[in-house]
Formats: sequence, structure tokens, C-alpha cells
Amino acid sequence: MSKFDGHMSAEHSHHALPEPVAAVIEAIETDIIKGRILPRTRLIEDHLMDDYDAKRHVVRAALVELERLGVVVKPPHLGAQIRRFDAQALDDLYRMRSVLHRAAVTMMKLPVDPERLDRVTAAMQAHADAAESGDIIQINRANMQFHRELYGLCDNPYLAESIRLHDWLSFPARAYGVADTEALAQACQEHADMVDALRTCDRERLDRLSYGHMDRARAIYAAKFLSK
Repeated sequence: MSKFDGHMSAEHSHHALPEPVAAVIEAIETDIIKGRILPRTRLIEDHLMDDYDAKRHVVRAALVELERLGVVVKPPHLGAQIRRFDAQALDDLYRMRSVLHRAAVTMMKLPVDPERLDRVTAAMQAHADAAESGDIIQINRANMQFHRELYGLCDNPYLAESIRLHDWLSFPARAYGVADTEALAQACQEHADMVDALRTCDRERLDRLSYGHMDRARAIYAAKFLSK
């Protein structure tokens, strides 16, 4: 077991949360992806309780978790709301994500251990299957799981954790790509290309794919919220 495997096995996730809290988080995720909750939308506890048939302490716990992940922010005197990126913040975020991803690719040991390559391949297929099913929560989770398996090959638990956290931090920006048919098909193809680059030990190709993989979702967000 690598350092990364041990670190991730202890990782806190939605699955470690009480089921009602995880259900509210998934409902909020779904509403973000479907555009029912937009950036800077205020998340009022009473409304969320009604919308998701949840108790107040459950809603509060869900908002605390989403704030921890960076999806929800609480500006002074405004209450909880979905994070909104302006052009500079979006650029800063994606520059950071590209630095992290490319650093991970640089650290990967090629050729990859066959067992670990099988796990990345299985994660790629799980995302493709989720895309076929149309289950947007499973698509989002399977996408992040693929990223965890792929970038976990760097064997640096601190870098891998930073990538995981930035996956969540970027969720309000990249969410709209989950429900976009063309963007989803492109993501599935790029995942397959990344696995092929690992198999052929083509680090340069993997680096290019890792860098370009984020562009489509970013462009969708920019067109929706930054072009007006």
C-alpha cells in the first residue's frame, strides 16, 4: 500500500456523514448542476428544509460541510450562498489546478504498477458508465474518483489531497459541464486518452491532456456568468 492509499483510506467524505446530511448535500449538488441554484444564490435554511424535507440541524450540517469544501461561502451580513467566481478568481483557480495537476504528472513513476493502472482504468470506466446512465450525482462523483486515482499516482499525499480539495473548490465552476452532453462526451474521451497515455508511458501527452482537460467546463461557466 502506498502512502497515498493509506491517506485516502482515512479521508473524510460524504459517505462518512450521516445519511440525511449526505442526502441534502447531494440534493444541493444536483440543483447546482441543473442550474436551479445559481452562483450567489442565498441558501436560506427554512427554504432548504422545505425543499429537501430535512430538519434544521441536518441542513446546517450540510451547509457546514459544503462551506468546508469551498462550495458555499458566507460573506459578512449576507448568509450562506453558492460561491461565484469573477474572471480573476476563475483564472487564479484554474491556474492553481493546472499547477497541481501538472506537478502530479511530473511525479508519477512510469511505467505504472499494473494493479494501480487497473484501478485508474476501472475509475475511467465507472465514469463512462455513469455518463451513460445520466445520473448526474454519480457522474460528478465518478469524475472526482477518476481524478483521485489518476493523480494519486504521484504518491505524494499532500499534493493528492490538494488536488482533491481543489476539485471541490472548483465544483461551482465546473458543475455546468456535468449536464452538458458534449462536454461530458469530451470528458469521457479525455479520460480514456489519459489512461492510454499511462499505458504507453507517454508523460508529455498525459501532461497536455491534464492541462487541457479543464478547459471545456471553465468555458461553459465563463459563457454563462462572465460574458454578460
